[in-house]
Amino acid sequence: MRHTLRLQITFGLALALTSGCISVKLSTDSSAKRAEGVTYKDPASPFAKEDRTDVDAAWKNTQNGNMLSFLTECQAASDPTLDTIVQGTLRGLNELTIENSDKTSFQGREARRVLALGKVDGVQSKIDLLTFKRNNCIYILSYFGVAKSFAQDHSHFDRFVQGFRAP
Repeated sequence: MRHTLRLQITFGLALALTSGCISVKLSTDSSAKRAEGVTYKDPASPFAKEDRTDVDAAWKNTQNGNMLSFLTECQAASDPTLDTIVQGTLRGLNELTIENSDKTSFQGREARRVLALGKVDGVQSKIDLLTFKRNNCIYILSYFGVAKSFAQDHSHFDRFVQGFRAP
């Protein structure tokens, strides 16, 4: 339960629209590590890689602030459910509406794909999440943006997901 509370508080999408980012941290558990051996292809322009410590990797559309990122946590002290991880992730959105929520499979593992709408600092925002577990690791792939420009870059996230490989 302690891990879940940390997940909800720290993952709570420190969504700062001024920087168009998702700030994600699953826990403060010092035994938790980032996944090694993950492979992916960087999103194409207009996305540019950001140097961030709160996620494994992040890219920002320099024209509209939309953000694509992924976060991993391995060998944590507890094992939250995929639904708990998703709930903690979306906690930072006010007036939350789930537009689509699918139980799916990703790389042969159970996964959750969620599309949600909500407000951050009074601005209508949208997020697409793919969450799964593999080999004692949690993976959260996310795409976040202002609702009015979200569709513009959504295909970049779909391509990123298709090329993402967890060890």
